[in-house]
Amino acid sequence: MIPREHLDFGACVSSGQVFRFKEVGKKWVGVDGSNIIEAIETADGWSVRSCPDPRAWMDLLQMGQNLLQIKRTIADCEPRLTRQLEAYPGLRLLRCQRSDETLFSFLCTPNNNMARIGRMVRELAAYGKEMGEGLFEFPGVGRIAAIPEAELRSKGFGYRAATITKVARELAQRPSGWLDGLRQVPYENAIRALSELPGVGPKLADCVCLFGLHHSQAVPFDVHLWRAATRLYFPAWSGKSLTALRYRSAGSEFRRRFGNTAGWAQQYLFYERIAAAGTPVCNY
Repeated sequence: MIPREHLDFGACVSSGQVFRFKEVGKKWVGVDGSNIIEAIETADGWSVRSCPDPRAWMDLLQMGQNLLQIKRTIADCEPRLTRQLEAYPGLRLLRCQRSDETLFSFLCTPNNNMARIGRMVRELAAYGKEMGEGLFEFPGVGRIAAIPEAELRSKGFGYRAATITKVARELAQRPSGWLDGLRQVPYENAIRALSELPGVGPKLADCVCLFGLHHSQAVPFDVHLWRAATRLYFPAWSGKSLTALRYRSAGSEFRRRFGNTAGWAQQYLFYERIAAAGTPVCNY
């Protein structure tokens, strides 16, 4: 049993980090890699299990990381984030097993909302191996590359269908393990490599780096986070658009202040918007 101050499973899987977990009754169910993960909230906290690997849920939720210490580090770096840190106890940065699922999931996010993103990602997942009722192991790059663009458009992917198809075919031409290999290179190198893929801009590349490649210094800026950054660090840019130069400057400032906890800090600011909206929203 995990106390709530160490884990809020529902917040973790509904905070724009992953898109294939659903609340069924009192239970959350989803897939990470080749594992089905289930979580139930009780009076004492959260009970979580995974199958077939009984430790998979701990890897996804980074249970080896001391959340209270991470939050103390963030608060020491920026006391003005204390309110967010206290408001969302148990919110953790996820460490997804499949980098390719993270990439294709975030290719569904431009100009979209959480509910629709989740539906699209589940449509893609259904091309993979069935693991249980309505649960699928995410298909490999080769399988996605073989999906006709028109077929994805017929499923409601819109213009994103073209990007997904192009990226899959590009990855299929690269050496095996190329994407996972970006976990081992410096963050800046990973960003540059991802940005070479069709339709992958700085924000999407940061999402993939943070959630799929485990570069915890990555900071994906959406409109809300940009407003928070201008309020905190760039008041002269308040009300101004997020240009490429400003995006780089804001990310550098977060990394300078928070170091390897920059990605954790942004997740609390991002989740604040989701909580304030009452229903999940997403404007990647």
